[in-house]
Amino acid sequence: MAMTNTSHTADIGISLSGIQETLFITLVGKYNDFFRSRPLLADRWAVAILDHLDPQQQAALVARVPSYFKHSPYVPMRSYTIDTWAASFLARHRDQAVAVVHLGCGLDARALRLRGKCGVNVLWIDLDLPDVIDARRRVAACMPEPAMATAAGEAYSYQMVAADVTAEGWLKDLPTDRPTLVLIEGLIMYLRVKDAEGLLRRLRSHFEPGGGELVVDLVSPQMATLQKWPFKILGDFDAPFGYTPNSFQDVLKSDKRLQLVEGDYFTNWPVVQLLGSGPRVCLWFLSWIPYFSGLFSLMRLKI
Repeated sequence: MAMTNTSHTADIGISLSGIQETLFITLVGKYNDFFRSRPLLADRWAVAILDHLDPQQQAALVARVPSYFKHSPYVPMRSYTIDTWAASFLARHRDQAVAVVHLGCGLDARALRLRGKCGVNVLWIDLDLPDVIDARRRVAACMPEPAMATAAGEAYSYQMVAADVTAEGWLKDLPTDRPTLVLIEGLIMYLRVKDAEGLLRRLRSHFEPGGGELVVDLVSPQMATLQKWPFKILGDFDAPFGYTPNSFQDVLKSDKRLQLVEGDYFTNWPVVQLLGSGPRVCLWFLSWIPYFSGLFSLMRLKI
């Protein structure tokens, strides 16, 4: 655990409920990754946020996070892989105007982690429900907005948008004149099937003029089973899974214009090779068990 500077700790009023609370699972996962001997993300902003909480609030929050997500490398593995894909997108479009739209951003610091990977003209939008965006603003001392462009001829702008992704109005304000990377992490599995498929269709239609890519993480129907009693892999978080497709093809059926660029199960992600021997062996073992090998997956789609 990090040393807490008591002169700066405070109860900064983060009070969420339901699905919104799952952002604490990813936050604690990144916090613990920071202190591993071989961290994947080394996300100092996750550490700063948790260490800035009132000590009792921090202890209660950490205690609620299920052991699997607290101690396994899954959360940083997922974020590392998405960061890698996002960095690749930014590199390929380094000399042109692009947009990155992070849906369900929670308290993630991806915009800060990837600030140095941005090219000459980047618009970055972090979007989540109003209570979550309010929480992001409350932790601004720990996780400030990314630095604006300083070099001549470069442009960088950052926006936080408070909206419900299942509503239809928020998309109209997002530009369509440039390649856009849409990141959906830790979100779509909590939506109802019709809402998830509707979101994918609206994103595909809206960003079609400028093109781009869409990255989304998924959980399997088997994972939904593990969420229920007696397993309750999410502990007491009130966040039932809704959208749990059986295959990548099921996702593509939501809009036949979507094209799969790449996708794989978590046991096969390249980031596995960066883990210690213990987690690597565990994931290798799981990869041979069909029920478990596909619990989590990532897709990269062409818009």
